[in-house]
Amino acid sequence: MNNFEQKIKEFSEAIRETKEFQAYDRANRTFQEDKNAQKLLKDFQEAQQTLAIFRQGNFPGQKEQKEKTENLLREVQENKVINEWMQKQRYLQALIGNITTMLSNDLNFPFTLPQQGGGCCG
Repeated sequence: MNNFEQKIKEFSEAIRETKEFQAYDRANRTFQEDKNAQKLLKDFQEAQQTLAIFRQGNFPGQKEQKEKTENLLREVQENKVINEWMQKQRYLQALIGNITTMLSNDLNFPFTLPQQGGGCCG
């Protein structure tokens, strides 16, 4: 292993030692052990995708699918395991985003491209 690879391993270990990573790791293990929470989230995501297909194709049954999706959303929002997992994931993503910004500034090299004007809604 060369020196650069060793430094990357040390950097990864430093991230693993942060409170954000530790909290995410605990929440992720809890989520992975909760088969009901996993099924609920999967069912909700599938309902969302089905609703999108119904809307795109203007298929009948949109109203019923929307109600099903909204009911599943309420269940997901009330599920403490899913909410804890998602919240800790957002905190870890924010940490990684801050690290990326610091690296970008330190190296004077953008890791993400700046947003261009226009787009669908600009």
